[in-house]
Amino acid sequence: MRAPMKSRKPLSPNRYWICEADVMDNESFMLVVDNARRWFAQHQPLADRIARFHDGHAEAGDTRSTWTDMGWTALSVPEAEGGFDASMAQCFQLLRLAGSDARPEPLDLILMLGAVPALAPYMGGNMRLALADRWFGQLEFTDAAQTVLHGSSGALYGGHLATHALLPVVVKAQGACVLKLACVALDSPGVLREAVRLIDGRHTVRLRLQQAAVQVLDSEETTAPLADQVLDRAAAGLVADASGVFKGAFELTLDYLKQRRQFGRPLSDQQALQHRMADIFCDLQQMLALSERLAAEIDAQPAGPWTTLPIAKSFVGRRALRAAGQLIQVSGGIGMTEEYRLGHYYKRLHVAATLFGDAEHQLRRIAVRETLFAA
Repeated sequence: MRAPMKSRKPLSPNRYWICEADVMDNESFMLVVDNARRWFAQHQPLADRIARFHDGHAEAGDTRSTWTDMGWTALSVPEAEGGFDASMAQCFQLLRLAGSDARPEPLDLILMLGAVPALAPYMGGNMRLALADRWFGQLEFTDAAQTVLHGSSGALYGGHLATHALLPVVVKAQGACVLKLACVALDSPGVLREAVRLIDGRHTVRLRLQQAAVQVLDSEETTAPLADQVLDRAAAGLVADASGVFKGAFELTLDYLKQRRQFGRPLSDQQALQHRMADIFCDLQQMLALSERLAAEIDAQPAGPWTTLPIAKSFVGRRALRAAGQLIQVSGGIGMTEEYRLGHYYKRLHVAATLFGDAEHQLRRIAVRETLFAA
C-alpha cells in the first residue's frame, strides 16, 4: 500500500505547505501555484543554473523529499490513496510554471503518474520513479516464478536520482506482441547505470540489465496495456511543460525587443519583427489552447484515449520548436549564447518534442485513427 501522507502545515501566502483538509478548488490551487513560483525562484532558479551551464541541470538531492513534505507530490494522487485529487487542468498550470523556469526535476512525471491507480504503491515514501522512452531487450519468465529482464534502455526520463525505473517491454504472447510495463529497482543485482545528459543538460542515466529481476505491473483486470497509458501520460506532461517553455521563450524575446535599441529606436518598432512576433504569438496561443483541451480530456476520461494528445505532441515538434528557432533568429547573436535563457528553452523543447513519441510517430497515430473512423 501507499505510504501514509505526512501531516502538513496549513497553506497560506507565506508558506509552501498544503493542509490535509484543503479542497483543490481553483482558489486554493492558485495559492499552490503562487507558492511554487516563489519556491522556484529561491531554489535553483534558471538564472543560477545557466551561470554554471557546464554543470548541466541537476536535481538537488533533497528536492523530492521537500516536495513530499509540502504535499506537492500528492496533488494528483486520488483522494482514496491519501492525495489531493487535483484536476489535470490545475496540474497543467503548475507544469507550465515549471517549464517556464526549465526546472531540472521531473515534476511532470510525478504529477501525471500520480493519478494512475496501479502506480499508487510506487508514488509514496522514498521511491522515485523514472520512465524509459524505449527498451531493447527481452523479458523472461523463469521456472522459479521470477521475471527477469535483460537488454538496454535509452536515456531514462527523470533518472538522475531515481530509485526505480518503469520499462515498456514488448512481450510475445499467443502469436502476438503485447506491450507490458515492468518495474525494476535500480539498486538490484544485474542493473548497470551509465550517467548521461539529455540535450538540454538535464542529468539522467541509461540502463543495461543482465538477468535483473523485475515486476510486471499489468494485471489480468487491465483492459488496456498499462504501458500505453503511462507513456501517453508522460507525453501529455511534456506537452504541458513545453507550453510553459514556449511561453517563457516568447515573453523573454518580446521583452528583449522592447529594450534593445537600434538607430535610436527599439527593435520592437520594426514592422518586419512585429509581423514575425505576431505569427509566433499565434503559434503560442494554439499551443496553450491544445494544452488546455488535453487537460480537459484527461479529466473527462482518465484512462484515455485522448484524441488531442497526438495533435498537441506533434505540434510541439512541428510548430513550437520551429517558432522557438525563429525567436532565436530575431534575438540575434545573444540568442546563440549559453549564458542566455533562450537557447536552454530551445533545447528543452527538443526533448519535449522527441521523448515518448516524436512528431512523425504522433502524426501516424492521427492517420490510423482517421482511417479507422472512416471504415
